[in-house]
Amino acid sequence: MWKNIIDKELIIINPEINNKKELFEAMTNHVYNHDYILNRKIFLKALNAREDMANTELIPGIALPHARSDSVEKLFMSIIIFTNGIDYENGEMGPAKIIFFFGCTKSQNKEYLQLLAQSNRILKKNKFREALLNSKTQDDVITILNQYDDEIVSSDEKEKYLLIMTLNNINKADDVLNSMIEVGITNASILNSTSMARKLAYEMPVFAGLSYMAHGKNKESNVILAHIENKNTANTLAELLKENGIDLDKKGVGFIQIIRVENIIGNYEEDIEL
Repeated sequence: MWKNIIDKELIIINPEINNKKELFEAMTNHVYNHDYILNRKIFLKALNAREDMANTELIPGIALPHARSDSVEKLFMSIIIFTNGIDYENGEMGPAKIIFFFGCTKSQNKEYLQLLAQSNRILKKNKFREALLNSKTQDDVITILNQYDDEIVSSDEKEKYLLIMTLNNINKADDVLNSMIEVGITNASILNSTSMARKLAYEMPVFAGLSYMAHGKNKESNVILAHIENKNTANTLAELLKENGIDLDKKGVGFIQIIRVENIIGNYEEDIEL
């Protein structure tokens, strides 16, 4: 997805910036000068408002500041790299060295979520981060992005399917949702559940001998429901999950089912505020 969005002029290496306030002001001016936003004050206000909700340095040394605003003309991603890092006002995470900076219009919410999800996933890779920090030029960064960019194949198929995923390790739920967003699923409902095997092992004395099978495993599981228009989305999702250490081919991890839906009454899409 990156290769369709990234603008070489929005890649900056070691600018003379010392802290988050300076970063937000400088980058707002930069994207304004390159015709990505219409109003600097409005966008900067939206950017700071999002940051006030929660610090966007989500991984040590990595920050993903972003804002959705009517002042944005088109979706953009800027990359700023600091060899020594800057103060990002997050003592637990330390100085921020790699900044992925996003902005989008209010009509591009799905693409925006997908871009954030892809960046969040790939920025967790040590080799990717190291390669970016060793970049000397804008072209170096472009080359690295192209190497790691995973193209989500779209289809003209427009059918109605219900995707049902059972996840036995609820601690992996965040990775599952991130992967779902990346493949374009933003309408999922999450149900707390217990599998039959674990119900027997933990709660029914007559089957207490099964408890050794469940030792160390969560009693709870998640069932995630989502509507999709292309059944191949499930295969793409499974591949991304495997990359995140969630291999559905392994026993006890979970599974995905696809059911064709005849009709949907109402609008299942939600508008997610970021």
